[in-house]
Amino acid sequence: MDRIAAAANVSKRTLYTRYGSKKALLVAATEHGTARHLKPIRSAIPHGTPREQVLHVARKLLDLSLSEELIGIQTLVDWIAKQGLETNRPRPSIGATAGVSVILPILRQAASNLDSRDDDLPFIAGFVFDALVGAPRTRILWRRDLANTAQAKADYLERTMDLVAQAVPLLAGK
Repeated sequence: MDRIAAAANVSKRTLYTRYGSKKALLVAATEHGTARHLKPIRSAIPHGTPREQVLHVARKLLDLSLSEELIGIQTLVDWIAKQGLETNRPRPSIGATAGVSVILPILRQAASNLDSRDDDLPFIAGFVFDALVGAPRTRILWRRDLANTAQAKADYLERTMDLVAQAVPLLAGK
């Protein structure tokens, strides 16, 4: 804490006042690391159909989730969860909570012209994230039955989006 306070040019007391504990500071640093990586993805969503926008975001999130830094952050997130440091909040990660926060606005914009229930959209965004990011990440890192190449990921995402679009008409337009 002394070195962190010195690097931040604040007193150790200020750190404890703001974060309460070393563990809370670790959680905040993990959330900050994740948010720092998500900001450029959020700010660079191209114009196009909702399908094109979600595919773009999914490609970026998948690549990000496979980076060494994010794998390291995810390791910290897993440790935080095992320690029970965040019992009253969702796990901070590039996982569903963070992915939903990027995908959900696209779905809300697409649904604004339709007669649909807005309360279904967070569930749909989580489902889409799991299908387009969570599943291929698992297949690449643990099952090792999907190659970590641009072409293999693009093919997987297109096929998966075709299936998802059958259940989520918002994403059907090519």
